[in-house]
Amino acid sequence: MIAAFDPSITHFGWVILDETKSGRESVLKAGVFKTEPSGGLLVQRLIMQRERVRWLLEQEKITFIATEAPYWGDFSTELLFALNQFLHEVYMNQKAYVVYIQPTTLKKITYPELKVDEVTKHHMTHRAKEELNRQGKRFSEHVADAYFVGKLGLRYYQWLFLKQIPDVDLTEAEQDLFCGKHTYVRGEKKGITEYTGIIYRENDQFFDYRAKKDTQTIIKELCYAGKDQAINDSRIL
Repeated sequence: MIAAFDPSITHFGWVILDETKSGRESVLKAGVFKTEPSGGLLVQRLIMQRERVRWLLEQEKITFIATEAPYWGDFSTELLFALNQFLHEVYMNQKAYVVYIQPTTLKKITYPELKVDEVTKHHMTHRAKEELNRQGKRFSEHVADAYFVGKLGLRYYQWLFLKQIPDVDLTEAEQDLFCGKHTYVRGEKKGITEYTGIIYRENDQFFDYRAKKDTQTIIKELCYAGKDQAINDSRIL
């Protein structure tokens, strides 16, 4: 199974998918992790969301995660950055492989007939209801986003890890997203190749924690080295 996330401190959408299936049949579970300002200090709410995600990944034995990439361009940038760091500690300890899907990419692939800035939360929810046969029923916009993230993440997983999808069977948009690259044939950049696909952008668009140190290993190494020595090593004055 794989997980798909639409991260938020207030409404964290999530979906669990079966990697052996596709479309509507792949969706196994979905939900929203909620917090309210009245629920405690900001750091407490961040910890609450982190622990919910940790529990979900451990409960479902998830090691592949597709998540909507944080958007660093509005009033909530600092908050999203904090949540992002809390979550990556969980991903690291879970030894997970994490792939980012940019919000603009999500809209472009879901609604190729519209301009990106024309696609609203209502559009995404409506399309998710259509694909999941949920017309006329209440459906969270946060789950809708997580679903479309999962849909792309599932294709990526089946292509890269399961080798079930050959390159020729990827859509043009998927090829560009997963393994896109472009070589300039004229101008000042002639002969230069730019690698834009996810697979070329480790620690930016994908994070492979499978061989990375987890929290306990770091703590043990710190204790082994000696706390006093570790503190002394960090001094610059």
